Amino acid sequence: MRALTIAAAVALTAALAPGVAHAAPPSNDDFANATTIGALPFSSTVDTREATRDSGEPSHCWWSTSSVWYRYTAAADGFVRMTTDRPDEQKPAISAYTGELGALTWTPGACQFPHGGGSNTFAVKAGTTYHFLVQDTYNAGPVTFGLETVPRAANDDFASAADVPFDTDVAANPGPASMEAGETRPKCERSSTRSLWFRYTADRAGFAAAKVTQRSSGATVAVYRGTAVNALTEVDCRNSSHDPAVFTTTPGEVFYIRVADDDHGATPLTLRVSEAPQLKPYLVYLLPEQPGVFDEVRFGIEPGDPAGRYIAGGEIRFGDGTSAQIPATQGAAHITHRYAADGDYEVTLTARTADGRSGTSTLPVKVETHDVTVSNVVAPATAKVGETGDVQVSVTNTRYAEDVVVELLRRRWDGYHDVVGTVRGHVAKDGTLTVPFTYTYSEDDAKLGKATLKARVRLDGREDNNPADNERVVETVVSAS
Repeated sequence: MRALTIAAAVALTAALAPGVAHAAPPSNDDFANATTIGALPFSSTVDTREATRDSGEPSHCWWSTSSVWYRYTAAADGFVRMTTDRPDEQKPAISAYTGELGALTWTPGACQFPHGGGSNTFAVKAGTTYHFLVQDTYNAGPVTFGLETVPRAANDDFASAADVPFDTDVAANPGPASMEAGETRPKCERSSTRSLWFRYTADRAGFAAAKVTQRSSGATVAVYRGTAVNALTEVDCRNSSHDPAVFTTTPGEVFYIRVADDDHGATPLTLRVSEAPQLKPYLVYLLPEQPGVFDEVRFGIEPGDPAGRYIAGGEIRFGDGTSAQIPATQGAAHITHRYAADGDYEVTLTARTADGRSGTSTLPVKVETHDVTVSNVVAPATAKVGETGDVQVSVTNTRYAEDVVVELLRRRWDGYHDVVGTVRGHVAKDGTLTVPFTYTYSEDDAKLGKATLKARVRLDGREDNNPADNERVVETVVSAS
């Protein structure tokens, strides 16, 4: 009875207490109840915090935790732009589709990514109904969705190419643009759907570079000679804003520049024609780093081109009166050379790219040969198990005074060696260092019938340029008793 009384009291209290208000989902939460857009421009604010994700909602552009829908039937052929009023880091994804829920077809170019980016301008056809999906993930809240018509890009066609002055940023937007009939794609791209045309009339002789200045842009830049869209000769093409298209100019010469992007990346950009960067060829590596006369020195050469081109040819002068041709290569060019004498040499690199630019640089290379030799090892000819013998290792040097590390090693039955002694020392130029070791012969040596000892020397602090003479072996016959 007490339990029933408490339950009744709780129920009564709940009935009398003020209710907690829960906001209803927005009216255009579902595809079927999409807000209808009449005349453009259109703007409407909605709070997506209580919105849900529609069953069958497409995820071509993005996924969402909450979304709302709008619907627009185009009154005429043209271009429209969809917008939201949040800062870039809080923007929802927006996309547009035709058809019905469960069988929607994405409209090319209608995909603004969350946090900004993507394409928000696309072509519409008169009489076609477009369904706009506004998707939030982590930043649900009030957002104003806008839709407006935009004029077709003035330089959409070759015949209306926009003039580009030298060293001047020219703003453009491939969003409201299309591919022209008869337009040939450049060799460096195959997927663009929107293109703009520019015209550059050279006022100087030299090398020019055309590039999109936005590093994040994926637009293709192609440079042509010619006078008609279907009769052009490609000069250069780059499919990344990180590298410019490069071309040779003479005063008065006219070039046409095509800037194109695909449905996902057609966003406002800036084109600039400026002086092409100069080459500054350099050694990407020198092996060995401390070469001597015994070494086949390996030079790795890069063109040092800010425009990202590979070496098409060139020459390296080694500073000793000899030279070699630098081959055309994709990546670092590899050249080898052996110097006949120690010395300080000035190496000169001259590289060129396929577009005709060239550059020269010099760098010092120091050749200094360091080489010590194990000239002799003396050990007893015979020994018995348990006896200790004297072993003397002689190290000679004819070039520079050297600090050395001398080791004595014993060969095991499996072919591996154990270090049995280590001594540090100094060898004068044209001198000999004799290092004494002792070795006690073991039963393992007797089983093998001999003790094989190896003397090994290395330079203390640098590489030996001729390691082939750094070891010497001596054998002692060993008996059990």
